[in-house]
Amino acid sequence: MCGRFTLTADAEQLMALFQLSFFPEEYVPRFNISPSQQVLSAVKAAEGYKAGYLKWGLVPFWVKDAKKWKPLINARAESLEEKASFKHLLDKRRCIIFADGYYEWKEEGGKKRPYRIVKQDGKPFAFAGLWDKNDGEAGGLPTCTIITVPANGELGEIHDRMPAIFTAREEIAAWLDKSKPFPEVRPLLKTAPENLFCAYEVSPAVNSPKNESEACIRPAEEE
Repeated sequence: MCGRFTLTADAEQLMALFQLSFFPEEYVPRFNISPSQQVLSAVKAAEGYKAGYLKWGLVPFWVKDAKKWKPLINARAESLEEKASFKHLLDKRRCIIFADGYYEWKEEGGKKRPYRIVKQDGKPFAFAGLWDKNDGEAGGLPTCTIITVPANGELGEIHDRMPAIFTAREEIAAWLDKSKPFPEVRPLLKTAPENLFCAYEVSPAVNSPKNESEACIRPAEEE
């Protein structure tokens, strides 16, 4: 699964890399993004892509009492078309969520050690996501979920799942294109190549969602 991630890049870098036509002024870098928080996302706009915020943890439109619903932070790629929470979103409500790293915990010696997974070149990337809007959701903000796939060899030693990640503009363009039916873009939801990402152990400061400082991404050996 993916339950915590980072987005530390500056606004100019994100706008240039992802060719965004609109970017929210309130953006600030984040070092420990957690479920139920607002996440920087993008959908297709008339020209390019429009970035804005979604609440992380999907609440489908048909849920009558959002307060009693457990928000869905992840969606397994293999079963998207079978799940009532997701199948109505596959054609018209695809989104991307921006990140430049994500955290997973590996059990070693009876302890869970946090690792941050990043691209080898350090550049930001995008998670594949789905979004929906429930009128009963507090604040009225649309919600989203991050799609996951099986992890590759090296990363699979830390956790058996990882987010479905886009690094190429062509992949993002296809995923956000509402004219493309889901079966046409399904192949994009694939495990990342083994040499594209690397992992390093980080400070236990990241264990608490309350910690939002740069210390969360600091290598453990520097502690």
